[in-house]
Amino acid sequence: MPDADGATPQSWRIAAGAILVGGFGLGMVAGRRRLSGLIPMATAGIALGCAVPVALASRRPPITPERAAVALGAVVTKPSFSVVVGARNEAPVLRQLVLDMSMQDYRETDGTPLFEVIVVDDRSTDGTADVVAEAAAERGIASVTRIVRREGEDLADGKGAALTAAQPDICRGDVVLVLDADARIQPWFLRRAAGYFAAGANAVTARRRILQAQDGWLTGAQADEQTLDGELNRGRWAMGGCSEFRGNGIMVRRDLLAEVGGWHASALTEDIDLSSRVAARTGQTVAWALDVEVWEEPVRGLDNLWRQRLRWAEGAFRRAFEHGPAVLRSKELALGARLDFTAYVCQLAVPPVVAGAAVAAAVSGRRRGLVWMIAGYLGVSALLGWDSLRWERDAQGGCLGVLERTGRALRVSLFNGLWLFVVPRALLDLALRRGPIRYVKMDHDGTGAPDSPR
Repeated sequence: MPDADGATPQSWRIAAGAILVGGFGLGMVAGRRRLSGLIPMATAGIALGCAVPVALASRRPPITPERAAVALGAVVTKPSFSVVVGARNEAPVLRQLVLDMSMQDYRETDGTPLFEVIVVDDRSTDGTADVVAEAAAERGIASVTRIVRREGEDLADGKGAALTAAQPDICRGDVVLVLDADARIQPWFLRRAAGYFAAGANAVTARRRILQAQDGWLTGAQADEQTLDGELNRGRWAMGGCSEFRGNGIMVRRDLLAEVGGWHASALTEDIDLSSRVAARTGQTVAWALDVEVWEEPVRGLDNLWRQRLRWAEGAFRRAFEHGPAVLRSKELALGARLDFTAYVCQLAVPPVVAGAAVAAAVSGRRRGLVWMIAGYLGVSALLGWDSLRWERDAQGGCLGVLERTGRALRVSLFNGLWLFVVPRALLDLALRRGPIRYVKMDHDGTGAPDSPR
């Protein structure tokens, strides 16, 4: 566990350093003439061997959108929602989110909302709470809207820390839904989400979409990255693997959230932290809802993107160090789920290996091993990207053409190459940083709207 002051445990530092040095060393060895093709080809073969079954399984999810809709129509008592939003200086975007909530069609026959909205005002100085209260009153949902103020000195920063002010004991809904402040949802969001719980799921994650994805290379790549990630998690779920929440659109039954200890302030990435605690404690994994879409603003600027991905990468390692042993020892999880977790965590070691191979290539002049590694890494990503883009539509609502689909698959593959640089740096930070982590908040401007209904 992290220290009381938020500092990184020494054992985690040692583990991070060992992964970095060990991976780098393996990459150096792969640069030797006799091994320049063997190690990279073996790595690519393993990656492809894991990716193909996942892609095939993504076509047969345990709960389809159609089954979810039928299940909701058959239940007598529909599940209610507590929609929790952590917000720090988010006045520019929260008015629109309240508007989206007010338009939800998930209600009793008399119009009473089957949801409540809880906004955690995390030490805001821009009038965030006033904006929420005014918007809720204007839109007629003031009676189901609460503002929880998080105040005090030396409080931990970050979304996970903010959510600790809205633990399950203060929520009234059957299901806790977490949305980011910049989230945009369409009127049927809660109704469609409820169907998955009516069909038997206890933990669900929404499909994340990117606003204004058509505006440029960077925003478009982020949109397709989320689609590719959705394919991975849908496939892992269908195969009985340790599928995971994604931060915007976490949905979990309130009693299940309480059973695993609620939200943890120390979690750098609260979504996968909760995923692992649920899996280890109860053996339950996360359903991925294709038709339950939550839209969010893209990260603008390479500097902001770098900081976000550093947090994600370090959070993935911290999750593995803190909860990995419990997941692997869990008697509630099937062997296949534990192997899936192991494979998903182990792929984080690939970037240090590539870094070692790059140094070996620069020193020896033999680049074969490095080329094979990068080609395998980006090639598997491109194949998964191509396959996942079957869910996307062109401007006329039809399937993407071959040229556009190929171009976007190559784009998301190149974009994923960023992890080759991010992961080694995250390991270095984890091994060497002193003191607590400093969370850097992303700014939102409230522009963009979800695409037209399909």
